[in-house]
Amino acid sequence: MLTPTHLVAGQTAYLAVCVASGNPPAPNEALVALGAAMLPDLDSRQSYIGRLVPPLSTWIGTRFGHRTLTHSLAAQVVALIIAWWLIPTGYFIALAAGWISHSVADMMTRSGVCWFWPSLARCVLPGNPRYRMEVLGHGELWFLSIMVLLGLVLMPLAQRAEGTTGLIRSAIGDIATARRDFDADKGRLAFTLTLRGRDNLSYADVSGTYSVIGPWREDGFLIATSGGPRSSCGSTACDWYAAHADLTRAGAQTTTSFELRAEVTSAEAIRTALAPLAADEIYLLGTFIAPESKAALPTVAISGDEVTLFYATPPMLDAWSTRALTAVELTVQARHAPGVDPGQLGPIGPAAPTIDPRIMRWLE
Repeated sequence: MLTPTHLVAGQTAYLAVCVASGNPPAPNEALVALGAAMLPDLDSRQSYIGRLVPPLSTWIGTRFGHRTLTHSLAAQVVALIIAWWLIPTGYFIALAAGWISHSVADMMTRSGVCWFWPSLARCVLPGNPRYRMEVLGHGELWFLSIMVLLGLVLMPLAQRAEGTTGLIRSAIGDIATARRDFDADKGRLAFTLTLRGRDNLSYADVSGTYSVIGPWREDGFLIATSGGPRSSCGSTACDWYAAHADLTRAGAQTTTSFELRAEVTSAEAIRTALAPLAADEIYLLGTFIAPESKAALPTVAISGDEVTLFYATPPMLDAWSTRALTAVELTVQARHAPGVDPGQLGPIGPAAPTIDPRIMRWLE
């Protein structure tokens, strides 16, 4: 086969292994797959890679012959065992997919490959020579076209990085299963959730794709919508009922957590302490005491004088802009790109002098 056909077949094989293994495809790995797809033709001086290193190519071709050593299972096994210990998993996948795809593609030609070299027996696919391909013939052109189309189909599946089992689970669309997948990777990846479902109160259709803020109870999600955060699960115990849920990895993301404690402070002091953080998203989880507060479910819950924040954003603190907050115990989640320094919390100042609203109403 010609080099372009091997390059396309190598890329398609790499994407297929990425889909099966859950390894997200990367440009550097794709380049390794391209190189590996050309590597076996080192035994031919007429090949593209052979012309790059003619002395080595001439020596291999003269000593061992074409489609023997470099195309053989023995060479692949030895090289890949060594590579397994020396290079990252993604590069190993690219090397194996590109190299093995070359041998398999050459088996589909009339001359076949000495895959079990040093045996000179030629391995071919299929056994009937009528269905094997001629170099630059119609069969190779059809094969090239099929590989291109298959690669286009595999690319979006590979980018999901879910593996074969994950893709099957996504097709089923069970939200409890999606939640288990989320729990396994939370803190290091960002996610989106594609829903088919309805509002539990209005019965309005809420189908769409939403960014995942965090978990909700045992088997649901807290998601970002145009109307604010909403909880979604497989029952009526949340805002939205999800008949079908497909969790998708939206890219690498690191979560760094900070503890924020104060006996007495204010919302403005907390906002000032959060200001130095260099993060794409900041969420607050925890409790403080602020009498006569109002709930804003699902992110703000009230029990007596105690306020519980659940993935609340800093602007939500404006509801207590003129209030003193006591017994503050918050966890701050800063979500940012991997390798980016999110900074540190600033100093937490005391609350500005205020009059307790329970007294203020007697002064008005």
